[in-house]
Parts: sequence; C-alpha cells; structure tokens
Amino acid sequence: MRDRTKKSVKWGAGIAGVIWMLVVGFDQFFGGSTFNYADTAREEQLQRTLASCRGTFKERYHCKSSILLAEGRNSFNYWSKKYLITFAPPIFIYVVFHMWLGRAETVEEKFRRERLAIRMEKRPQKDSRIALEQGRQRSLAARRRQAIQQAYQTATHEDKKRPLTVMVIIQNENFVEQLNEAIWDGGYFAVQSDLRDVYLSYRDIGYNIILTDTEFEEPDIHPEDIGDEEFPGQVSPLDLTLKGLRERKVNVRIIAMSPDFAGLAAKEYIAAAAELAVDALLEKPFEFSAFVDLADKLMDTGIKPKSEDSA
Repeated sequence: MRDRTKKSVKWGAGIAGVIWMLVVGFDQFFGGSTFNYADTAREEQLQRTLASCRGTFKERYHCKSSILLAEGRNSFNYWSKKYLITFAPPIFIYVVFHMWLGRAETVEEKFRRERLAIRMEKRPQKDSRIALEQGRQRSLAARRRQAIQQAYQTATHEDKKRPLTVMVIIQNENFVEQLNEAIWDGGYFAVQSDLRDVYLSYRDIGYNIILTDTEFEEPDIHPEDIGDEEFPGQVSPLDLTLKGLRERKVNVRIIAMSPDFAGLAAKEYIAAAAELAVDALLEKPFEFSAFVDLADKLMDTGIKPKSEDSA
C-alpha cells in the first residue's frame, strides 16, 4: 500500500470517528425535548417510589436508602450506556484499523526483505556477467588494435601509404575477410564490428568510412541485462547508432548495404539514405570493386547526394 493511501485512510477514519462522536453525542446528551421528557419521567417515578415507603422512621429510612442506591446504580448504567454508544464505535474502528495497518505493514516489510534478498542474490550473478562482458570487450578491442597496427606495418613493408580504415558493421566475419582481400590494393583496410560493439570499436580506432549492414540478429545477452543502462555492450537500433556515430565525427562517410536497395529511384534512394543518416547505399550483393569506387568518390568529395542527377 502506498504511503499516500495510508495517509488518506487514516485521515478518513479519524474524520469519520469525530463526526460519529459529535452527532451521536449530541443526540445522547443534548437531545432536546426527548431527553428532558425522559429525565422528568425518571424523576417523577423516583418520587413516587420514595413516597411508597411506610412504617417507622427507621423503616422508611432503610427503604428510601435502598431505593436511592438502586437509583444510583441505574443512573450509572444509564450514563454508561450513553458514553458507550458515543465513544465505543470510534475507538473500535481505531483499534481495528491500526491492527489491520500493522498487519499490512508487516506483510509489506516481509515482501521488501524477500525482494532485497533476491536482489542481493542476483547481484553477484550480474557482477559476474559484467566482468565477463568487460573482459570480452577488452580482448576484442586489443585484437582490433593489433589488426590495425599489423595492417600499417604491412603497408610500410610494401611501400604503400597507410590504408584508410573501414569499420564494417556486420555479424558475418567471413564477409570482412573477403572484403579485405579485395580492397587492400585500393588503399583500404576493414575491421569488423556489430551493433553490440560499434561504439567500443569506434572509441578505440579512428575510422574514415563505415560500411554497415541493415539486418542483424539478436545479440547473445542475458535477458535480465537487455535494456539495463548499467550493463556494458547495450544494443541500439541502427538508425540511432549511425546518428550517434555522426555526432561523434561529422566528416565520417557512412555506406549502408542491403538487398532492399535494388532498383531504387532517385527520390527513393535519397529518402532511404536520409532515413538511415548515411551518405550512400549499396545493393547487396555487390562487387567489392564497386565499394572501392564509391569510397573513393566519398573520400574525394564528402558530399551527400542531394539531387536525382547526383544520386
């Protein structure tokens, strides 16, 4: 039960009790003509009873004393009844309400402790998953840095310029290996990432071009960690991911690839590219040489298509 509800019920019970005491107490003690008539009738009945005593003075004394004692007992019962009717129901409601409220708070406290115990039990499990995820990310980042450094060294040995790095956001690692074989001579080197690690890879390595797929399978994340902002490696939708990358580096070139881009008219092409916040689209599958040509154009101009002719 919410604290606000408890407060409302307390105030409601208190107000109801006060109203009861005022209304019933007024009726019992200040009832007007009804009360005066009853009082007068009782007084007259007492006088008649006292007058019925006969005999000697001693006998009359004992008779009247017994009558007055009985009348005192009756008066006590009479007024006790009035007080009981006036104050007993509110007191009863007060006691019952507080007993019920105490029981409810006891149950809530027990439930809170059970939830706390569950959280304390789950916390080590979550900490373990976080540690495993952070270890996986460190290992993955180290492999990416090593791959980039090795590519730079290979280019130096072959007397080539340092290749431009391409981040390929895709779950198929074989595709990246095949792509690298085709684009190396064109002056590019690709490193694989996916939506789970795209910000990690982007933070560790400076990319010139991003080539992204548009369809991804659900990542292997524990159900309790999905949507948890504290858990590393959260997944964002593709459009939000690309917009976030664009905010981090304005002059990065982004190319999206998908079979859905086949046969697009110029306006449809521009609309699809704008929706994904990319510079160009590639129909999938495509020749790797087409990617090299498109990347060369984007790196030379850096201008997004804005008209049907340029599209």
